[in-house]
Amino acid sequence: MLTQSNLWLAAQEVARIQLRYAESGRTLNEAALCGASEFIEWQHYPRNDLVDEVSGYEFYYHAHSADEMPDEEHGHFHVIKRDEQSFHHLIGIALNQRGLPVRLFTTNQWVTGEDMAQSTLVIKSVREFEMLVKGRMSLVSKWIDAMIQLFATEIEELILERDQKITQLVAKQGNRELVLNSREHHVLTETKIDLMGRLSNYLLAVNS
Repeated sequence: MLTQSNLWLAAQEVARIQLRYAESGRTLNEAALCGASEFIEWQHYPRNDLVDEVSGYEFYYHAHSADEMPDEEHGHFHVIKRDEQSFHHLIGIALNQRGLPVRLFTTNQWVTGEDMAQSTLVIKSVREFEMLVKGRMSLVSKWIDAMIQLFATEIEELILERDQKITQLVAKQGNRELVLNSREHHVLTETKIDLMGRLSNYLLAVNS
């Protein structure tokens, strides 16, 4: 369970990384592209995803076609947990054009090709999330780790609501596989987030 101290440390880490990019004249979006000279719709950045072979966690950044992207969003991270034979999606984190996180979301099975795991397993993977990454993407990895901690409550609620949504859709349509592969259902649950407000809650309160 996350303590107030852990949340404060996560808030510090997110703020530190965002400030570091701001001071260098870059955004988190640019860092997520891993040195690519152009941002191509649907392509993964880095190209083969960023994978921690030890823990099985990975993530990538990408964007859909312009007509499918919410207004003012630049792209989003998909965060994944993989084992030897399968993988499951943990959470999506969307960024705006300034590189600030604005939305969290869960996806249907067909979107990433995952094996749709029960919420208990997905939440366990979220709580245990840790990636040991070196090189140019290490700071991005630390940011994702801290974001998952900072918004753990919202993430877990979205995952639980995702399973409820699937159950409701199956009750209506009568077939789980049809639901999980339905192109009508892309994002299953989502919520907007206010990073600056969350940072203020944890950092300014300590210093006041």
